[in-house]
Amino acid sequence: MGSSLPARALWTGVFLILVSILAVMSSTLTPTALIPGVLGLVIALLGIWADKTPSQQPLAMNIALGLSLLGLLGSLRGIPDFITLLGGGMVERPVATMAQFATVFICLGFSIRWLVERRRKA
Repeated sequence: MGSSLPARALWTGVFLILVSILAVMSSTLTPTALIPGVLGLVIALLGIWADKTPSQQPLAMNIALGLSLLGLLGSLRGIPDFITLLGGGMVERPVATMAQFATVFICLGFSIRWLVERRRKA
């Protein structure tokens, strides 16, 4: 891949798909366990689109950022439960809590990288 941002979008998508696969394997199949995977698939496809059509790269990466921010915001509610788990406490859905934390971490990483790339180009 030419630019590093489309490659990062692809890898962000792959990691989110892995989160979804692990969540499904570790627990019962629920529609919410598939959310990171669907989000990851779309972000990965946007990374491929950006790489294949450089003239549309800014659009694809802006859409990927928007989806990443939605994933980040949508998963923030899992942070308090994750902190409870770290402290040795119990939560109602530990697998979902870990999947939400992983989604926050992955999406935040992509969002920060997007900002760094934009600052470099400015």
